[in-house]
Amino acid sequence: MAVTPTAALVQTLNGIQFGFILFMIASGLTVILGILDVLNLAHGELFSLGAYTAIGVFGFIIGIIGPPGGGVVGTAVFVLAVLAAVLVTAAILLPVGTLFEAVFLRQIYDRDQVYQLVLTFALLLILLDVKKFIWGDSSIRTDAVYSAINTIPTSELVGLNYPTYNVFVILVGMVSVAGLFWFFERTKTGRIIRATAIDREMATAIGVSTDRVFTLVFALGAFLAGFAGAMAVPPTAATLEMGTNPLVLSFVVIVIGGLGSLRGAFVGALLVGVIRSWMITLYPPGEIAAPFAIMALILLVKPEGLFGTWGETA
Repeated sequence: MAVTPTAALVQTLNGIQFGFILFMIASGLTVILGILDVLNLAHGELFSLGAYTAIGVFGFIIGIIGPPGGGVVGTAVFVLAVLAAVLVTAAILLPVGTLFEAVFLRQIYDRDQVYQLVLTFALLLILLDVKKFIWGDSSIRTDAVYSAINTIPTSELVGLNYPTYNVFVILVGMVSVAGLFWFFERTKTGRIIRATAIDREMATAIGVSTDRVFTLVFALGAFLAGFAGAMAVPPTAATLEMGTNPLVLSFVVIVIGGLGSLRGAFVGALLVGVIRSWMITLYPPGEIAAPFAIMALILLVKPEGLFGTWGETA
């Protein structure tokens, strides 16, 4: 199948956009796994909860101010509504993550990992029922509003008419990546978190409160998952099952990049995103299998993943 240069650029940009969304999800799972050593099966439902919350806030704002039209003004209104929805989502997901860690996870850190899997799976089911109780079984869409802001001339990139919102997601993703790396590399709190990951006993010996660190890390992971859901939902729909696929792909990403490696999660997310996007064009039936094939190939060559442990590469 012949692919024109324009189509190739579109598929690559689509892959990068999806890769940034996937990184936001996988980075939250990575920090929870790297610091708490907890495999959080409810992470996908936190992503879904963020999507539902954001689309509810977005719909409320649009209902008050009216649907944005085309043009720069309409796009600005749409983007501001999305940003407001993201902020509200953050305000909700941070305490939710704090509550989950303090009430549930803190009680089982010293137990076998099977307890963590059962507990987080139970939280998954609880969140699924909470969404069903609040929003019902039907999907919730903003397709009409999203379509209106993707027809303006400002979406042209080097002569390519590309969806405005996709460009916005890529830009937000770049800022998020830079912010996360800056946080863990340059801030005191980030260095404390990394130190706790490298040597928990030594961190405790020098006065670090591991309970506070663990709560902060899980709240950060929940926020990142909800943030990704808020950014991902406008072009698609909020559905009860939407958390499953991102959760599975996040596991693939962190295995490809290396367990606990934030840098590896970034590279793995972009790799999975771009290859998945290309498979949709070249061989659609292979879209699902492609990320797992990449994971298997990398594990055969480098069993620890592309990058090392959290303490070495975060």
